Amino acid sequence: MNVTARFYDDLADDYHLNYADWQEAVPRQGRVLARLIRDRSGGGDAGSLLDCSCGIGTQAIGLALQAFNVTGTDLSRKSIERARREAEAFGVSVKWGVADFRTLANDVPGTFDVVISCDNSLPHLMTD
Repeated sequence: MNVTARFYDDLADDYHLNYADWQEAVPRQGRVLARLIRDRSGGGDAGSLLDCSCGIGTQAIGLALQAFNVTGTDLSRKSIERARREAEAFGVSVKWGVADFRTLANDVPGTFDVVISCDNSLPHLMTD
């Protein structure tokens, strides 16, 4: 396990504390991102979406609430385990998996209409 995966495994139980109100942030971020995606894609129906650095599911769950067909992957196994529990609590269906966003073509089957990576994942490319 690399240092980044270990860091986020250790953080998974408390990641929601990055938000003043995580329970409110999930649907709010879903609405904002859905509007952005639909505006950029001609406003059609919600399509398939991969959140390739989903963490505990903040944006993935929010977008599932907006009728996207969501797959969420993350390097952190513990974050994915928590995301599964959170999606169930929110009453949405998301396909979850552990994957490294640097090797998505090998790790995640299928194609997607949209791929997102939110929050602070990209800075890890500087060292990993």
